[in-house]
Amino acid sequence: MSTYLTMLFTSDYMSLPRATQQEIYKEYYKLVYPLIFFILKEYPATEDVIQESFLRTLEKSHQLQDVRRLEGWLRMVARSVALNYLRKLKRNRTELETDEMFSGTPAGIVRPSLEEEVEVNLMKEDIRKYLDLLKPEYRQLIEMRWYSNLSYREMAAALGTTENVVRQKLYRARETVRDKLKENWDGVQVKR
Repeated sequence: MSTYLTMLFTSDYMSLPRATQQEIYKEYYKLVYPLIFFILKEYPATEDVIQESFLRTLEKSHQLQDVRRLEGWLRMVARSVALNYLRKLKRNRTELETDEMFSGTPAGIVRPSLEEEVEVNLMKEDIRKYLDLLKPEYRQLIEMRWYSNLSYREMAAALGTTENVVRQKLYRARETVRDKLKENWDGVQVKR
């Protein structure tokens, strides 16, 4: 283990000489760069996330109790920041797509007919009704997945169960809604 990285936790980083601070950051960079780049696959974002995770490490350095686990802890913090970045990026893209959909039609995209728009809106209303008719545990899973964008792992942890159980119940919930939709919207294509 690098003595420079150990200094993150054994001394006050801000009071260290600038050259030492730079060496600590270089060691940190070398440690987490491959992990973060593997997750993001984009150089500029990787640089930003490394800096953000380094700052987070400085803020939370008091939480590490065993310096022997330093490298694993540093990687865990970096991974967490990278995944949060991806979630935020995904959420922003979804918001942009939604904004685009409601603000007008982007160039090159054919706008659906008024009948199609009405049909889609009616179908959405029916789906909301079907969700209300689901068992509470199924409804909760769908809300966690669709509205909160939680992963299967996060859902399993929150519910105190396994990912396989979450997948199975979520599949059943979707099938129930899909079957109701087919039943009431005979002749309309429902994507599987």
